[in-house]
Amino acid sequence: MATETDLKTFREFLLQYNAVTEHCFNNCVVDFSKREVSEKENLCTKNCMEKFLKAGQRLSMRFQEHQMLNMEAQGAPIAKFLQITNKK
Repeated sequence: MATETDLKTFREFLLQYNAVTEHCFNNCVVDFSKREVSEKENLCTKNCMEKFLKAGQRLSMRFQEHQMLNMEAQGAPIAKFLQITNKK
C-alpha cells in the first residue's frame, strides 16, 4: 500500500513532468495544419527534454556533493571529540 509520502512524491513527479512537457510543446510545436509532427518539431522537443533531464541530473549530483560536504563538516568535529575523549 502506498504511503502518503509516496503519493506526494508521485504527485510532484507528475506536476514536474507536465510542466516540462507543456514547456517543450509550447516552444517547439508551432504548425497545427498537419497531423504529423515535423522533423524540426520532433528534434526541438527531443533536445528540450534532454536539456531538462541533463539539468536535473546535474542538479542531483551537485546536491549529493553538497550533502557529502555537509556530512564531512559535521563529522569532523565529532571525530575530533571522539579522539580527545578516547585518549583520556
